[in-house]
Amino acid sequence: MRPVTLHTLVRRTAQTRAVAYCPERLSTDTARACIRRGRRIRAAVRVFETTDRTGTAVHLVHVHFGPGHWQDIDAVTDIYEIPTTALTAV
Repeated sequence: MRPVTLHTLVRRTAQTRAVAYCPERLSTDTARACIRRGRRIRAAVRVFETTDRTGTAVHLVHVHFGPGHWQDIDAVTDIYEIPTTALTAV
């Protein structure tokens, strides 16, 4: 089973484009902890069920941290790609 893939986009104050960081591999447990942390600090969290290009079921989780969480950063967006089988495996 493949791990969770995290994509992070950061928009700094006074810059016109977002900086994209290299995709990061996480365990499902770590991803769940990060998503829970986002909910605790009142970030906007949205979950979508879809399939990837090969037809594998995945959950996409979009966590948007607005201004006020970091200094000199307007927004941070984390996008988690979680294989559905990783969420349902016992």
